[in-house]
This record gives sequence, structure tokens and C-alpha cells, in this order.
Amino acid sequence: MPSSGDRLFLLSPSASYPRPFACVIDDQARLVHAWASPIGQPDIETSPPSYLRGWNHVELGPDGSLYAMVPLHTLLKLAPDSTLAWRADVPVHHDLDISPTGEIYVLTEEPRPVLCTGGQHLLLDNSITILGPDGQLRDAHSLYEILTTDPILAAVITEAIDRHRAAGQTAAPAALASRLEGPNGWLRGRNVSRFLRARPGSPSDILHTNTLEIITTAHPAGLWAAGDVLVSLRNLDLIAVLDLTTRTVRWWWGPGELSGQHQPSVQPDATILVFDNGRAHGRSRILQVEPLTRSVLWQHEPGLFCEMAGGCERLPDGNILISDAQAGRGLIVNGQGQGQGQEQWSVQVATKASVEGRSRAEFYRLAALRPSATACLGDGDHPARTLAAAKVTFRLGDPVRSAL
Repeated sequence: MPSSGDRLFLLSPSASYPRPFACVIDDQARLVHAWASPIGQPDIETSPPSYLRGWNHVELGPDGSLYAMVPLHTLLKLAPDSTLAWRADVPVHHDLDISPTGEIYVLTEEPRPVLCTGGQHLLLDNSITILGPDGQLRDAHSLYEILTTDPILAAVITEAIDRHRAAGQTAAPAALASRLEGPNGWLRGRNVSRFLRARPGSPSDILHTNTLEIITTAHPAGLWAAGDVLVSLRNLDLIAVLDLTTRTVRWWWGPGELSGQHQPSVQPDATILVFDNGRAHGRSRILQVEPLTRSVLWQHEPGLFCEMAGGCERLPDGNILISDAQAGRGLIVNGQGQGQGQEQWSVQVATKASVEGRSRAEFYRLAALRPSATACLGDGDHPARTLAAAKVTFRLGDPVRSAL
């Protein structure tokens, strides 16, 4: 692991509400750049739950702009000096990706009545919404509609709904229509999602999609094509590749093996790397999956349990960056060869809690940055950097050399 500060990472501390900020740090735990903006944040008087506060996720664009998600409310594009380039008022959540042509693919959410055993159920449908480089809406693809084209996945979703109904955790559209239905159909946005998630057992949140990746290289055996999308659905323990053109499922895997997973990604060798949170087992794992045989080629337990959020990402040198989000720790482990799984580097993130209290995780994800994007940042971020420096600390950890 280089020690010259030439690796850069992006994150947004969760406890930064009501003026959220995002930071770029280097591998020496030094703050390099920051953005901050209160645009679109819920009023303190409404006592918003932690999942609606701050920025759900942030992504750095190739021009140095920051894409910041105000959960279930709006997507902001901020210039390197934190000025607003545009905002798109769509109920965004969890993840986005940018296509080679500059389109923004983002996860969104809205209520949808669906048929189930014995009647109807009000589902929080997740969609892949596509915005142009100017933030204007171009298209949207319902994940419920796509997933249910596969008979097995349709049955998995129905069974998940039936489990809620059997436990007395119902979301019947007729009973909720007076609260959630407007003149032009079902309402959408953070107030609606908050209401539905507050119901016992959160029965509407069946899909809970938390990752979206545009695949750039076709699978050598034809399992997927360039332009297909890889998604992760936490509450179904499912990862899947979707063809948005034909609105069909190309490939899927996970139920019975994964538990609350995050951040699957297609690797150069056409395998899939995924962070298995391990909610059912009390321990988290890194898995490398062979999609043709649906088998686990390699797994590593880094000695942590991150029940929610988090993820993993393979770096250009083959090592793996892990986001231990609830513990506020990022770490890099050896991803190949001798000593595979050994910890190489770690950083501890600690945010001063606001008067509204701490969030469920210290951050959502730590992401490695491409040097080409960071070259556009400039030095106009001083107000945001001052804010970040006063609110969050970064400290290098001592590597724990533990192999499998």
C-alpha cells in the first residue's frame, strides 16, 4: 500500500445533518476536498428519522462534480465549490451510476399496488430512473415489473409478501388510499415512504434495492451484455443482472447464500464480488462468485459485522477496499496471491453527533476515486472544508495481519 497520499477516497458522514457534507481523504487520513449544502434537507421540526437525514450516498462525476442524494427527495449536482449545477426532484435512494454517455442511472422509490395471494399489497416499488446530463428525466424502469418476468423471482416476491401477511403485517392499498392517493395516482417522496416504513414490520419495503452498477463489458459466455445493469435487493438476499431494453432478468443469485448484501460488482474476469453483510449469521463476508456455475470461488471474513450499509470494491492493484460502515472504518485487504485476506490499511472515521443524534451507520460507503476526476476539484472548497474539519476526524489504524 503506497504511503505518499496518492490514493483518494470519497465518503459522506451520516451524522452531518442539517448541513450535510462530503469529503475526499487521502491514504494518510488527510482531508483533501469537501462539499456542503443544506438544499432539500427535511425540517428539524419534523423529527426526520436517520434514513431521511443528510445525504444517503454521494458519487464523484468525471468532471469533478458531486452527485449527492437527499434521501427519497432530490438528487443534487454540485460543482467542486459546492454551488448548485442542478437538482432533480425524484425520490432517490442508495445508489447511482453514470453511463459512458453521461446519463445518470439512479434508484428511486414509489408506492405501487400489486396482486398477491388473497388480494392486493401496497409495495414500495424500486425503479431505475435515468436522467440526462442536465438532470432532466429520460426514462424509468420498474424493478417489480422486470423481476416478475422471471417466474422464480415472481414467486420469491409473492412469498415475501405472504410472510408479512401471515405475521399480521399488512399493507392493503384500500386501507391506505385515503392517506397516500392523490388526484394523479399514488403519491411519492419521503413523507409517503416514511409513513409506509413506520408500519409494523415495514411490510411495503420488500425490494429495498441498495446497489446499481452499469455493466460496461459483455460476459464472455453471453450471460449479460454491455449496458445491462447489476442490482442488489437487500431484503430478498438477491443480486441480479437486468436488461433494461427488453425489461428482462438476465441472471440472478443469492437467496439461501446471501444475507442483506451490498455493493456487488462485475470483475474484469467476469466474476462478481459482493459484500455479504451476514445479517442472519452475525458476521460479514467478502464473496467472489462464478456466475456460470453459481458457485463461490473465494470468501473472506474480515472479522467484522456490518449489519447494514457498507460494501466492498476491488482496487486497480487487485486489493479490496471494504466499507465497515457502522463501525466507521474503511480497510484494504490483500485480494489475491500469497497472503490473500491480510489487512493492508485502515482508516477510522468519527463524526461529532448533532443535536438530532447519531445515525445508524457512520457513513454509507467509502469509495476509491479515479485520479482523472479528482484533477478537476480545484481549491474553491474552503467553506465546506472548514465545516468538515470541525465535524469529522480521520485516523489511520494499525493493520491487523490476519489471513484466512
